[in-house]
Amino acid sequence: MKVSIVRGGGIAGLVTVVTADSASLSRPEAAELRARVERAGLTGEPPSPPPVTARPDRFDYELTVEDESGVHTVRASEGTLSAPLRSLISYVTSLPGRQQRIGPPG
Repeated sequence: MKVSIVRGGGIAGLVTVVTADSASLSRPEAAELRARVERAGLTGEPPSPPPVTARPDRFDYELTVEDESGVHTVRASEGTLSAPLRSLISYVTSLPGRQQRIGPPG
């Protein structure tokens, strides 16, 4: 399973991409990643999130999960993130085995 999180916006408008691949994680970390993905509803057909509303200086997110069932993507703004999505974002962005890159706006 691979989870990618793209975060854009904020004051500087930078785009941050963080990716975690369960193949490069310890067994407990990979199990926790899968559990958080499932709690966030990103296996199978994800629920429709509220519409993304552009708000100055807020972050917008795109979460993509690639697993044996396919590729699933959901988009949400900072103000519409559910608690399980926030938990998944927090976990992935804190994993020691994650890959991260930061780019200019756009």
